[in-house]
Amino acid sequence: MAGQIILVNGTSGSGKSTTCEQFVRDADDFWLHYGVDHFFASTFPRRFGHHGDRAGDGFSAVPVDSNQPDGALRWQFSPQGLRAMSVFHEWIAAASRQGCNIIVDHLLMCDPPLLQDCVQRLAGLPVLLVNLQPPYEVLAERVASREIGNRFTNSSYSEQQKSLSRQRLDRLRPWFYQAIYQNTRCDLSIDTSNCPPDEVCQQIRQRLQQGSGHAFTELLLQQHNAGTDAGTIAKD
Repeated sequence: MAGQIILVNGTSGSGKSTTCEQFVRDADDFWLHYGVDHFFASTFPRRFGHHGDRAGDGFSAVPVDSNQPDGALRWQFSPQGLRAMSVFHEWIAAASRQGCNIIVDHLLMCDPPLLQDCVQRLAGLPVLLVNLQPPYEVLAERVASREIGNRFTNSSYSEQQKSLSRQRLDRLRPWFYQAIYQNTRCDLSIDTSNCPPDEVCQQIRQRLQQGSGHAFTELLLQQHNAGTDAGTIAKD
C-alpha cells in the first residue's frame, strides 16, 4: 500500500519548513521529512546553484526583463538542473511506493515547470497538496529579518556573500511570490500570517481525516486534456 504524500508549497518565510518539522515531531505514526532546502543544500552541488560560480549550468537568477538587467530576477534552470529536479520528484514517489508516509516542503512553480513534472511523477499516488500563503507584505517582513542562507549552509557564507545574496533575494522575491502561487488548485490553503505552525499542522491532520487529496489528480487530468505532457521536465 502506497504511503501518504503531503506536499507543502510556499515561498521562503511562509512557514513550510517549520510546519513539516513540527508535523513529523508531533505525529504518532512514522513520517519521513524531505524538502527542497534539503535537496539544494545537501544534494544539488552548491556551485551549480543560483549563488554559485557555475549557476548557468544548474539554475541561475536572471533578469525577468532582459531590457532591465538591474531589475527583478527570476530562476532559470539548465536542462541538467531540470533533470536534477526530476530526480527529487522520483525520490518522493519512491518513498510512497515503499509504503512510507512522507511530508515534503517544496517550491511548486509552473514556470519553470516544477509543478507539472511533480504531478506526472507522482501520478497514481496519494498526494495532499497544501499551500501556505501569507500576504506578500508579511513574507517580505519575515525574510528581511532573517540571516541569508539556511541552517544547513549559512555558517559557510562570507559576509560579502551574504550581502550579495540579500540583494539577489530581494530582487527575486516578487517573481517568487507570483510563480509559486500561480497554481491555485490545492487541497488546503492556509494564510500563515496569523496561524502558528501547531494550528497549521492541526488543519493538515484534520484534512487528512477526510482522505487523500484530489488536487494532483485534477491537475494531471488538466494536463492530459490540454495536451501538456510535454511540460514534464524530463521524459522517461
